[in-house]
Amino acid sequence: MKIRSLLPLSLVAAGAVVGATATAASAATTTVRQETATGAPYAGNWQVSTVGAVTFGISFLGTNVTGTCDNAKLKGTITAAGTGALTAASIGACRTSNGISSPPTDLGDLPRNTGHVTYAPVARGRDGTLTIDGDLTFKLEGDFLFAHRVCYFGFRTNGTPGLSFDLYNRDNPNRPLPNDDAQGKSTNITLVRLPGSDGLCPANGTFGASAIARGEKVPGSGTFDRKLYLTS
Repeated sequence: MKIRSLLPLSLVAAGAVVGATATAASAATTTVRQETATGAPYAGNWQVSTVGAVTFGISFLGTNVTGTCDNAKLKGTITAAGTGALTAASIGACRTSNGISSPPTDLGDLPRNTGHVTYAPVARGRDGTLTIDGDLTFKLEGDFLFAHRVCYFGFRTNGTPGLSFDLYNRDNPNRPLPNDDAQGKSTNITLVRLPGSDGLCPANGTFGASAIARGEKVPGSGTFDRKLYLTS
């Protein structure tokens, strides 16, 4: 499964985004609910949107290069039991500390991603996990060192292909943002250069972002105004 994007080197953050559904690793059951811990189960469209800049770092010729992207959004569908799919992804303008930039871009050719939101609480920490399964990859292009170079990268979470995020309920005091919303935060995600890349492409990198997740009050409206809550 692949995500393909034509962006300058600064798109390391495309993975930030953001994220969408996660691997079930807990024996506990999972229920996605409307608004609160006692709300009705929710199934339908969802959106994950970053709050604040997406940040990333890459290692280029022994030098650490940092960067930011304005925002990122992921959209998809989800069942009340936490299974889901990614249907759209976009990222805002990006900039790097060595002067490379890219305009806002939609990510095309999305794979048929499957996964799960999983209720997996940790004391004084998260309430669950949010992951996109599969060997997701993307293509970066940029002009540097007097040539136009193409780079291919894959996402890895704890050494496994894919993206995974910690998920926090809207009333969790340990949530990364003050917003009154279900939230996700990237953790232990790295970028790995893939075969076919130019020999001078960065060999590795990391990225991070915090985001809020919402559903729709009116199914199919495209307005993501339904707050969500994760329980067993």
